Amino acid sequence: MELGRDIAPEDISGCLIILHPVNIHGFWARREFIVPEDGKNLNREFPGDANGTLSQKTAWLLSHYFFPLADFYIDMHSGDIHEELHPYVYYPGLPNDDISAKSRDAAQTLDMEFMVRSTATTGAYNYAAISGIPSLLIERGGTGMCLRQDIDAYKNDIHRLLHKLGCIAAAPLLQKDTPTDVTNVIYLENNQDGCWFPNFRSGDKVTCGAELGRLTDLFGTTLTTYHAQQDGIILYQCPALSAPQGTVLVTYGQITIN
Repeated sequence: MELGRDIAPEDISGCLIILHPVNIHGFWARREFIVPEDGKNLNREFPGDANGTLSQKTAWLLSHYFFPLADFYIDMHSGDIHEELHPYVYYPGLPNDDISAKSRDAAQTLDMEFMVRSTATTGAYNYAAISGIPSLLIERGGTGMCLRQDIDAYKNDIHRLLHKLGCIAAAPLLQKDTPTDVTNVIYLENNQDGCWFPNFRSGDKVTCGAELGRLTDLFGTTLTTYHAQQDGIILYQCPALSAPQGTVLVTYGQITIN
């Protein structure tokens, strides 16, 4: 909202397209991940279907009308209501070396500690990359909160990217951090419903064998205790007590020093 209001058209070289939330019904309903009308995850529906359900039509509209206009695509993501995360950025790794390198180079202008090379083929930014458009998915914020510090950090990052891409001339603020690659990322999911008690916070470092947390039943009896399979950094985790089967409890990976 603030970027669209504050960036003056006369200060832009080229064309800047800013899309507000497109899953607007999900936004007002505070539904995690899905489009309420069809129960689908919009980010899993690309490139979409013009004759499909609402989420598929929305994905089709974006991929067929907006992506062809773009030289670079930025997905301003965040943790959802039940996700606590440490700021980091995904860049695509599968399409080809040139797209991946351009995306990674842009990612290094962001003021955050970590970046992850994605090997997924789903999602808006991965589809953009497969279509030949360098792209990023930035993760900031979470747990349903909209904090001033996250908003300002996001705006500063977008200004850095726009400067890097030659869209604006104004010099950005200096970076405090430059992203380092996180590899071998583990997305730990539970295979049964339970109450989740984590032992760490996002951004914490863990050692192999450390107890990440435990899952109990409604009476407090431990069902499963989870241990780290490697040394790493926690990128995001579930902070909610309620953890239905298939919840990503903890996501962590190894810090790679280049």
